[in-house]
Amino acid sequence: MTDISAASRILADAFVNHRLIDPLPADVAPTALDEAYEIQDATLALSGAKQAGWKLAVATRAAQEKIGAEGPLVGPLLDGRILSDGAQLTTNDLHFPNIEAEIAVVMDSTPAPDATSSDILDHIRSMHLAIEIADRRYHEKQDPIQTLADLNSTGYFVLGQEIEGWRDLGFIGGKVTTKSDGEILASNDDPDAWPEIFGGLEYLVGFLAKRGKSLKAGDVITTGACALPTISPHGKIEAIFDGLGTVTAEIKKV
Repeated sequence: MTDISAASRILADAFVNHRLIDPLPADVAPTALDEAYEIQDATLALSGAKQAGWKLAVATRAAQEKIGAEGPLVGPLLDGRILSDGAQLTTNDLHFPNIEAEIAVVMDSTPAPDATSSDILDHIRSMHLAIEIADRRYHEKQDPIQTLADLNSTGYFVLGQEIEGWRDLGFIGGKVTTKSDGEILASNDDPDAWPEIFGGLEYLVGFLAKRGKSLKAGDVITTGACALPTISPHGKIEAIFDGLGTVTAEIKKV
């Protein structure tokens, strides 16, 4: 049987002390998504980190079907790790910086527990271009269940420019490219490979309601990668959204 307490102690220690660990022992590791969420909650509590929002991963239906998930995988965004456009980090801040071009929302109020995607629009303050710099605490990449337990690979998040007139934009179909020092990391112009932005938000509202939680004003939610997440150890990072704008960050080698 999964030992929630033991697993969360290992992962919280790795997070707080910024160190890499081996896979969780078999008698400790979660074997199902619900167990992974329990460990994630306990890890966050033990770490003392303050949550400032939510991140969605595995945000397309095709990806969810591959792992047998009903919707996106949910994790925390953390206070002090939500940065502004042009943010600078160093290689001391990250283990395996996984660069993801994303669309984020900032909430203005709390949607009802049964809110539909169209209902949620009235609770959004703003939408933004963004870069998620995901990171893991394991030496080696793990399966989705182990990743979910590890705070869903939360790292740092760069909240870029506000998208003007976002209600009138379809979002889907524009080309998205990520670069590091001018070299392309990933590029996507396939609408079917974009996350389901508003569907993801609807799922998140229902997911939280089942756990006695809710979105609140000021929460930042990032809705999933718009191009293939790609590790870049350091460099000037760009997420270029054709027709919308660019977000940048820098990971300096030290």
